[in-house]
Amino acid sequence: MVSGRPCQLGSPGRHQVGAHVDVAGPTDLDPDVVDVAKKFFGFREDERMRAHVGDGRQFIENVRQPHYDVIFLDAYGADSVPAHLTTREFLQAVRLAVVPSGVVVGNVWRSFSNPLYDSMVRSYQEVFDDLFILDVPGDVNKILLALPRKQPLSRGELALLARKISTAKQFRFDLGDLVEYGFLHAHEKNHDGRVLRDSDLSRSR
Repeated sequence: MVSGRPCQLGSPGRHQVGAHVDVAGPTDLDPDVVDVAKKFFGFREDERMRAHVGDGRQFIENVRQPHYDVIFLDAYGADSVPAHLTTREFLQAVRLAVVPSGVVVGNVWRSFSNPLYDSMVRSYQEVFDDLFILDVPGDVNKILLALPRKQPLSRGELALLARKISTAKQFRFDLGDLVEYGFLHAHEKNHDGRVLRDSDLSRSR
C-alpha cells in the first residue's frame, strides 16, 4: 500500500522515491519473515517504509477512509489466495482505503492455476467502477487494475502512460510493452464467475 504521492504504476520501495509505504501480511505476518527480508533481501524500515505484523485484512479495515494512492494486493498462501482476501466485503474495505484518484493493483493466478479466477474478477467488477486486466508474459499471473471511478483507457493510452513511468523511474524494462502484450478492458461482467462473499467462508468451515 502506497501513500504520499500521485497514483503511479510501479513497484513500491526503491522506485517510489518520496512515497510512504505500508506492508501488511496476508494473514498473520510472521515477525521472522520481516527479519529474513531485512537480512537477505535488503528490506529496510524507515519513516517512509513500515512493516505491520498482523492480519492484512484487519489492517486495511482499520483505515476506514481514503488514504492510499495505490494499494497492491499480492498475497498468496501455499497453494491459493487466502479466502478472506478474495471477498466482496474485503474489496469494499480496500475501496474505502484508496483515494478517488487512486488505483488498486491485484496480482492473481490465471484460471488454469486458480479455480476462483473468474469469481475473483467478478468480485472486483462488483466493487470497483472500472477494471483492466493485463497478461504477464511467460507467467501464470494476471494483473488487475481496479479503479474507484470510471476512466476508459485504450490499450495505446495505457501503454503511453506506462512508458512515461518507465522513463521517469529509469526502469530497466518497458512497462508499455507489458501493457501492449495483453490488455483487456473488463467492462462486461464476467458471467463465468460469481461474487465471492464473506458468508461463503462461514458455510465452508
